[in-house]
Amino acid sequence: MDLIFDGNLCLNKEDMFFEAKSAIKGIPMSTWESYSAFANSFGGVIILGLDEKDGALVVGGVKDTKKIVNEIWNTVNNPQKINCNILRADDVNVTEHNGKEIITINVPRADRHDCPVYINNDLYGGTFRRNGPNDHRCNRPEIASMVRESADMPLDASVLDDFDMNDIDLDTLSRYRTFMRLGDEKHLWNTVRDDEFLRLIGAVKKDKNGELRPTMAGLLMFGHEYRISCELPDYKLDYMEYIRSGAEWEHRIISGDGRWSGNVFDFYMNVANRLSVSVNRPFSIGGDWRRIDDTDIDKALRESLINALVHTDYRGRAGIRMEVRPDVVIVRNPGLFRIPIRTAKEGGYSDPRNPTLAKMFSLIGAAERAGSGLYRIMETWKNNGLESPLIEEDLEPPSVQIILSMKADPRTSVISEENRIINIMATDGNVSIEKISQMTGITKSRVEMNIKKLREAGRVKRIGEKRGGRWMVV
Repeated sequence: MDLIFDGNLCLNKEDMFFEAKSAIKGIPMSTWESYSAFANSFGGVIILGLDEKDGALVVGGVKDTKKIVNEIWNTVNNPQKINCNILRADDVNVTEHNGKEIITINVPRADRHDCPVYINNDLYGGTFRRNGPNDHRCNRPEIASMVRESADMPLDASVLDDFDMNDIDLDTLSRYRTFMRLGDEKHLWNTVRDDEFLRLIGAVKKDKNGELRPTMAGLLMFGHEYRISCELPDYKLDYMEYIRSGAEWEHRIISGDGRWSGNVFDFYMNVANRLSVSVNRPFSIGGDWRRIDDTDIDKALRESLINALVHTDYRGRAGIRMEVRPDVVIVRNPGLFRIPIRTAKEGGYSDPRNPTLAKMFSLIGAAERAGSGLYRIMETWKNNGLESPLIEEDLEPPSVQIILSMKADPRTSVISEENRIINIMATDGNVSIEKISQMTGITKSRVEMNIKKLREAGRVKRIGEKRGGRWMVV
């Protein structure tokens, strides 16, 4: 962060990412509480040498900075003081302001494998998180969540010894298998029995007595809601449409209402079949259960739903919530990001909280496991000239929220001609050049020129004859 000074005063205010400490008598003990809090939250900066006087931060300085810096490194490398050193060599720096030296400690956000970061060899008394401008001592559920997140064995792969095959909803399983069969009719697993199929996809495993038991992923994907809730008391799936302005929803799909199974797969199917209609992008279903007139925004909206389902901490609070409003779609799920948001936006790497669920969706062509989901969403909004999606993390309760605006980005004057043409082709593969010209206001000659560029770039291709054929967006 950038510090702003006016003479002997630091104009910055303490907040979620900044903590000031006086160092007149050396390093305050509370420094290490802040170290733990920043590490277990979103990272932050600790400044030693700023004294609080009458609500202002005054540069008091640090005496013998060389000694204090050595003490900092000795402390973070002492497992009896700090269980984990996450600082790099350049994270501790000395600078001079108004003739006095201060010390900056840049505390990064800890990798999930290193959490919880705690002090004084005391897990339950020495684990902190940041709460606005203050550090708060974590309670046992918060610590349990961090310990759970640090493990490499995913929750959804665990075997549920108190459940059996009767907890699987066979109607849901039948729908899933039909959908998979229509997507890949030659897949070898299409012909196996249900119990073997469930074992192959990771939905059930044998216990120590050789009995088939659902995994957490199997129960979530195919189970009955009332049984899922026995294992996960805070389990909730909620989709709401607000077609008009106002506080009242006009269409809702919620687990636990007794009208449907309440499991993850049926929730995905029910919501996916509503999304395009609810955001005024109609589509129809073909004989192979695949969408006709499927746009890139349709795909991105479903991708945002899949992201929530496979990245949710199902032992977390609040459940999954998706709101569709006239000008925005909001998706919220329990659990923080497990990789830096910057890495997720760039694509190519993923660390799903529920990899078995991700595999199950991948088998029906509903998700890719290449870590490109968030990247594709960001690119789709950019290519369509919409306001960039907002991604927010919250610690109370731990959750992620993505806000997908349907408004044009004021920083984008127009969507490129090429992208406008692609969007039309994605909606209607049989559209003519004349029709594209009428819809976009682009001259026929420029439409033809843009299509030529798109074909040469491999972004669109023509299927069939010139007359009677159709466009395909690659």
